[in-house]
Amino acid sequence: MTKRSSKFYLSTLAVFLISTIALSACGRAAPQTPTVAAKTPISPTATPVPPKTLVVCVGAEPQNLYLYGDSTRAKWSVLEAIYDGPIDTEKYEPAPVLFGELPTLENGGVILQGAPVSEGDPVANTNGDIVALAKGVWVFPADCTTSSCALQWDGETELELTQMVVNFNLLPGITWSDGEALTADDSVFSYEVSADPATAVTKTNIDRTFSYTALDDQTVQWVGQPGYLTLNPAAFFWSPLPRHQLGELSAEQMLTDDRTNLSPLSWGAYEVDEWVKGDHIRLVKNPNYYRAGEGLPYFDVLVYRFIPSTPEADLSMLVTGECDIIDTSVGLENQIKTVRELQNQGEITAYFGMGPEWEGLNLGVRPSSYDDVYNPYEDRQDYFGDVRVRQAIGYCLDRESIQHSITLNQSVIPATYLSPDHPFAATGLQEYRRNVALGNQLLDEAGWLDSDANPSTPRVASNVANVFNGTELTLNYYVTESALHANVRAVIVDSLAECGIGVTTNYLPVEEMFASGPDGVVFGRNFDLAELAWSTGRQAPCFLYTSSEIPTEDNKWLGSRYGGLNITGWSNDEYDAACAQAFSAGLDRELVVSQNQRMQEILMEELPVIPLFFHVKTMASRPDLCGLEFDVTARSPLKDIETFTLADACPGN
Repeated sequence: MTKRSSKFYLSTLAVFLISTIALSACGRAAPQTPTVAAKTPISPTATPVPPKTLVVCVGAEPQNLYLYGDSTRAKWSVLEAIYDGPIDTEKYEPAPVLFGELPTLENGGVILQGAPVSEGDPVANTNGDIVALAKGVWVFPADCTTSSCALQWDGETELELTQMVVNFNLLPGITWSDGEALTADDSVFSYEVSADPATAVTKTNIDRTFSYTALDDQTVQWVGQPGYLTLNPAAFFWSPLPRHQLGELSAEQMLTDDRTNLSPLSWGAYEVDEWVKGDHIRLVKNPNYYRAGEGLPYFDVLVYRFIPSTPEADLSMLVTGECDIIDTSVGLENQIKTVRELQNQGEITAYFGMGPEWEGLNLGVRPSSYDDVYNPYEDRQDYFGDVRVRQAIGYCLDRESIQHSITLNQSVIPATYLSPDHPFAATGLQEYRRNVALGNQLLDEAGWLDSDANPSTPRVASNVANVFNGTELTLNYYVTESALHANVRAVIVDSLAECGIGVTTNYLPVEEMFASGPDGVVFGRNFDLAELAWSTGRQAPCFLYTSSEIPTEDNKWLGSRYGGLNITGWSNDEYDAACAQAFSAGLDRELVVSQNQRMQEILMEELPVIPLFFHVKTMASRPDLCGLEFDVTARSPLKDIETFTLADACPGN
C-alpha cells in the first residue's frame, strides 16, 4: 500500500488490529497445561488485503442519481461509474461502448426505405423540423438524401419520403448489477419513460421518432419520422433502464423513488453501496460488470466526497491523500496558477481542457431602435455600420493579454466559434492578432479621427456615414459582475484606449443583463458592446448569427426558431444561405462541412462578434494515477473510470 492510501484503507487495518489484540488478550487469561502430542505445523493467519480505494472529490452533492433527473457535472461524474456508456463522446464524435460498432450506411446498420405519406401526416421537412405535411413543405422524397434532389410538395402528387431505419446491436453478456440480463427491451423501456409527459426532458428526439422497438434481446430498432435524416444516428439510442426492477412504477413515481434516485441498478464498473448525505457516496466493484474478465475495474471501492465548490478549493487534500482526484465540478478554473505550480513540484497531475464554451465580445451592429427606421437625431449613432470599425476593434483588442491573464495560456485565441479540434472547424481564416497601428489606420480611413493627437482620448467622427460630425467614439460595454469579467474588462478598456476608442463599463445583475426584449440589454439589442459566453456542441451553431434569429418586436424577441440569439443585429445574405444549406444538407456531410467553413470565413471578414477565449476546465489527480484522458466534449472527464489505475499497474509497467 502506498504512502498516499486513503483513510478508508487505514480504518480497515485499524479494525483488524484492534480485533487481533483483543483476541490475543483473551487467549492469555487462562494458561493450559501442555499435553504431549505430535507436532503439527501451525499455518500463519493471512493478513487481509485492504480494498483498493479511489476517492474522487466533487464540488457538490448530487440531488439524485436518476437518469432523467437534473443534470450536473458532479452527478455525471458518479453516473459514469454506474453506467458505462452506452455511447461516449470523443472529440465531438460518438464512440461505441455497449456495441461492437455504431450503425452506419456502410456497415448496414442504417437502412433507407420509402415511406408513403399523405396530407396532414407528421413528417420532417428538410431542416429536420417535424411538421404536418402540407402544400409547400420542402421534403426529401424516397431515394433522395441531399438538398440537390429535395422538393417542395405540390399538395396533390402521391408522395413517398426517405425514412431512416437504424439497428443497434448490443454486445452479448451484459448484465445488470443484480445479475439480470440487460436487453434491448430495457432501452425501449427507457424510451417509453423519456417520452412520458411526466419526465421533464427535451422531447426533440422523441418527436423525430416513428417507432422504437426491440427486435430481439440484443437488437433495438429505431425508425425515424418520414423524411428525417441525420448524420448522427447514435443520438437515437436511449440509455437502458431495468424494466424488471422499475416496470411497476409510473414515470411520475420514478421521479421520487429511491430505486431510481438513490441506488440505481448498474451495468457499469461500480454499484452504489451507501450514500451518506452531506458527506459522500460510496460505490463498490460490480461483480457482474461485463469487462470484469479483463481485470476491470482496478479499484475495489470508489468514493465520491462532497467538497465546497469555491474560488479557492483546498488543493492540499490532493497532497495529503484525502482526495485522489479533484473533479471539474469543484471549479479549479480560478486556480490554474496554483494547479500548475503543484504539478511542477511533482505533487499532482494537472488536466486542462479547452471549451466548448467560449467568451465573445458582441458588437451592437444594429440596435433594435433601428428596426423601424434609423433616426440619427433619436437613435444611437451608427458606430458599426462601416466594417472597418469592427475590424479595427479586432486589431486593437489585446486578446493575447486576455488569454494569458484568464487562462494562463491553457487556451488559444479563437478564430471563430468552433474550437480547432471541431470536425467542422475552418483553417486559414483571417486573423486579428493585436496590431494597434493597423487598427488606428482603419479608424482613420473610416473617418474616426484623433483630433488632439492623444490616443487616450476618444476619436471623433468626421464625415462618417450615418454619424454626426464631432460624435465621440465612446462605447457602452455591458457585462455581468465577476472576477473573470473584471479582468477582461480591464484589458478591453486599456487596449481600446490605445486606439482612441472610449469604453464606459456597465456591470449588471444576470437577470437584468439577460432580460427579455424590448427592455433587456442583450435580448432587447440595447448595447454597443456586450460580453457573454456561448457553448458549441457537435452541431455548429450557425444560427447564432442568422437574420431570422435577430430578436425583434415582430417575432416577440424570440427569433424564428432558436430563441432570438443573434443579439448583434448583424445580417448577411450569403451567411444565411450557407447556414440554411448546412441544415438542409441531409446526409451530404461534405456540404455540411463546406458551408460551415464558408460561414466562418464570412464571420471573420464581417466581425459582428470578436471571440476572446475558450473557457478552460481544470481538474487534478494524485501524480501516480494513470488512465485519465480529459476530453471536454464528453459528458464527464471520468468516462473511462473503469480503466483508472496506479503507477505500478499502469500499462507498460
